[in-house]
Amino acid sequence: MTSDRLAALVIFAVAVLYAREATTFRGATVADVVGPSAYPVLVGSLAALLAAVQFVRPRDGAGGEPFWRQHGRPILLAASLFAYTRALEPLGFVVSTFLYLAGSHLWLGERRPARAVLLAAGLTTALWLVFDRALGLALPAGVLGLVLPAGVLGR
Repeated sequence: MTSDRLAALVIFAVAVLYAREATTFRGATVADVVGPSAYPVLVGSLAALLAAVQFVRPRDGAGGEPFWRQHGRPILLAASLFAYTRALEPLGFVVSTFLYLAGSHLWLGERRPARAVLLAAGLTTALWLVFDRALGLALPAGVLGLVLPAGVLGR
């Protein structure tokens, strides 16, 4: 088995675990059509699909590089998605999403930390506004729920 196929299997397994874990998120009401698990399940399912495509696509030639040198970063990024889902409840959506996005930007090569922090803050705010305010999904408040007045972060 080539290292590409082995990486595809590992990424597929992590993506399936990620999507499975995301299905445990529950909405505030039973009437939530989309629910808080919709986006993470979509991301995990897409990652699993792409890993399956990577596994079955034909190979042009041997890669020549060691497995971890060639696939270590994508595998660790996929594993970090699983860690992100585990951090959502205790840290809350805002804190965990901000930390994940800032860390991912820096780890994937953003050379200016200030830009990574600003991008993470902007994306986190936009996602929170869409999911919490526009769609009315109750996102986990986590540690911010302990320090902010009731109703600031959510319903």
